[in-house]
Amino acid sequence: MSSTTILENVIDERADMVQLAPETLDRILAEGWRLLGKRFVRHNFSTWRKQLCRTIPLRIKLADFQLSKSQRKVLRQNEDLLVISAPAKFDNDRNRLFDLHRDRFEEKQSTTLASFIHPDHPHLLPTEGRELAVYLDNRLIACSFFHLGKKAVSGTYCVFDPSFERRSLGTFTLLLELLMAQELDMEYYYHGYTHDIPSQFDYKLSLSGLEHMNWENGKWTSRERLPVRNWKALLKNS
Repeated sequence: MSSTTILENVIDERADMVQLAPETLDRILAEGWRLLGKRFVRHNFSTWRKQLCRTIPLRIKLADFQLSKSQRKVLRQNEDLLVISAPAKFDNDRNRLFDLHRDRFEEKQSTTLASFIHPDHPHLLPTEGRELAVYLDNRLIACSFFHLGKKAVSGTYCVFDPSFERRSLGTFTLLLELLMAQELDMEYYYHGYTHDIPSQFDYKLSLSGLEHMNWENGKWTSRERLPVRNWKALLKNS
């Protein structure tokens, strides 16, 4: 798809973030909405490497989620880290991590952590917000943020220090959130979207229990997981 492509049936909706009942969060997540800073957003298009493309909302059906061999390895190699679950908060330590985290992206934007996490009430808006803070020798090296619905969890955002790349901290916190959601007897875990062309978001396709949403009819259907080696090769060659 070239940058001159004109998309049809474009969806591009935004709304100010407000307090929601947990079951309402479940509903809007199922409709393709995401949490983004002080707003709810819903769009079926984006750009990647200056290409116009479609977005594909994703979620995990938690009853069908199982750890792969490589994912178990990620958990084992990080057993020495201290992980603290607590109400989500916004502070200088987390801002520092965001600045380090942002520098790893190919397509850099002038954003701050507040662009992704509500800076004033991340623990309350739009529902209960939690975090997993990961420490190595008393140093914060990763922090993931998530919000709880009645039967769904929004994996809202994650920041980590890229100097610990071998630890796969983004995958580590994602797996912890998924396991936590299963323990809470949740049904779905929403982890954002990918594109209809190879992109940096394709790591989200490497999870079992994967489902994607059809913008045409709003229905969710199962989707085969894409092994890590496959999406990395696609991204490298795109």
